[in-house]
Amino acid sequence: MKKIFFVILLITLFSGLFAQEYSKLKAMAFSVVLPGTGELYTKKYNKAATFFVVELATVFAYLRLKNETEWATNSFQQFANSNAEVPINSDDEYYQQIQDYESSDAYNENIILAARNYFLIYKNDPEGYENYLANNLISGNQEWDWGTERNWVKYQNMRRTRQNLLIYTKFTFAAAILNRLVSMVDSAISARNANNEKSVLSNLKIKPDWQRKGFQISYEHKF
Repeated sequence: MKKIFFVILLITLFSGLFAQEYSKLKAMAFSVVLPGTGELYTKKYNKAATFFVVELATVFAYLRLKNETEWATNSFQQFANSNAEVPINSDDEYYQQIQDYESSDAYNENIILAARNYFLIYKNDPEGYENYLANNLISGNQEWDWGTERNWVKYQNMRRTRQNLLIYTKFTFAAAILNRLVSMVDSAISARNANNEKSVLSNLKIKPDWQRKGFQISYEHKF
């Protein structure tokens, strides 16, 4: 009889454990913080490991691309300083100008031509023409000259390399967001499925029958 009581007690305990429900909101919240923890919460360990690996790979890719981007930025800045006398740590707009034009003279010629067509020919505004040139022409320590087309082309390639690295870095952010979204949906589905499985055992009821000196076991299923 004691053995029967012990077995029934174990069944009761396990049915109580299975009756506990997983919160879909909690599973999704875990996945937002760290993909895979929602699956860990719902005891889907293989899926959790997959999301962990993806997250780790994404973080590693981001850190590596960040370092490569910094190296590429320093490289084109040093190259511009050595070959075109461009001040280190100039703003990105200036670095774009020296990428688009071989020299400040070429840049100024383009500015003068555009200003002449607009202010003198189209608007007949000599004062506006002079003011525009005063605000937009390159002079003084901002002047540059690549000297050779080879240096200019090399600088352009270095800038494009840095730009590609920036784009790839943004992709890692997109991958991290996507990993979280997929983990959120998956953990919510896992919680729902786990709760459905547990509901089967939760319908199992065990209660003592003192008259017959035993137990009554009943199962309820609704259609």
